[in-house]
Amino acid sequence: MAWPVKVLWISCVGERGGAEVYMLNLLRRLDRTRFMPAVAMLRPGPLERDVQELGVPVHSLAPHRMRQIFSVGRAIQTLARLIREHGYHLVHSNGFRAHVYGGLAAWRTGTREIWTVHTVEQPGLSTRAILRIPTTQVVANCHRTADYFIAQGCPTSLIWPGVDLEQLEYRAPRAALEAKYHLPPGLRWILQGTRLQRYKGHEFLLRALAALPPALAHVHAVIIGGTLFGMEADYPAELRALAGQLGIASRVHFTGFIDDHRELYGFQAAADLVVHPALDEDFGLIVAECQALGIPALAFASPGPMAIIQEGETGCLVPIGDQVALSATLADMLHDPERLRQWGLAARERSRRLFSAVNLAAQLERLYLAALDERMGGSNAERKAIP
Repeated sequence: MAWPVKVLWISCVGERGGAEVYMLNLLRRLDRTRFMPAVAMLRPGPLERDVQELGVPVHSLAPHRMRQIFSVGRAIQTLARLIREHGYHLVHSNGFRAHVYGGLAAWRTGTREIWTVHTVEQPGLSTRAILRIPTTQVVANCHRTADYFIAQGCPTSLIWPGVDLEQLEYRAPRAALEAKYHLPPGLRWILQGTRLQRYKGHEFLLRALAALPPALAHVHAVIIGGTLFGMEADYPAELRALAGQLGIASRVHFTGFIDDHRELYGFQAAADLVVHPALDEDFGLIVAECQALGIPALAFASPGPMAIIQEGETGCLVPIGDQVALSATLADMLHDPERLRQWGLAARERSRRLFSAVNLAAQLERLYLAALDERMGGSNAERKAIP
């Protein structure tokens, strides 16, 4: 095989979300003597700059929406042309939508495709159609996702997303964050960092904050994230209105998307704890990052947080959708800073041991090579369970 192997990543969005940080972490840790990555961006945004700063070429396509069928067709044709002209050996589609483009472009050019999936999709005609697009290997991010795609007949490997431990060390100081985002000094922060969609459960955090006793009135919530794809565009206004109705508008700070990873990691490291009340979550990279920074976590017990958080040792899990349990547990955790500190130490050790991006890159490099091996089987699932 000729070295380096040329890999074309497909990214549908231009902002940093968990899936995009997953991609950046991998691009940063790939062995460049053996693999030469590039990224095709289907939507412009600051993510393009992040990729270029890694020394990775970017192909920017004309922005469009997936309901624009002819534009989707043109984008797939463009990707197929890029694959041929640049001689890419592999296509790596990052996400369900990306597989429409990457999978079909790879199929048209006879190129092998790796398809990373970050969630289980809802049944329906579009899901069935996308699942019929050929792929060489699905990379799942948790056991539930792996089981789902295995049941669909897809060759599937389970590889946990990774935290780039080296990048976590580059953090903006708290004082700089307070000044830039107009946050009063001397507060205790609880953090939620996800895109603004209803299933992520931000309203549960707001109600839990409002239920804290007066002795914890100096606890404020920092909510990082925005909307994507124009979905649920009215949700941010709903959250602000709810904060006003609950009487906590001055204690809730919406930052929007934060493109500077130093600021993001600065917020994470300065928080008392991360709260992740998503009603459904297959992983939750920000939880793993906060844990690696020594920050305890409180989350609903969906598959991802259950894999990351060790109950009663690195944080707490409560039943999905249980507002009473979430509110009571948040108050209990905040009342005991020394316990939070001990849990944070345990979280740092566990997350750094289990979720290192270096390990992720090594596993995916092996998968890349296997995908190029014509003798690779197509139905086995690689299970890498967390102890």
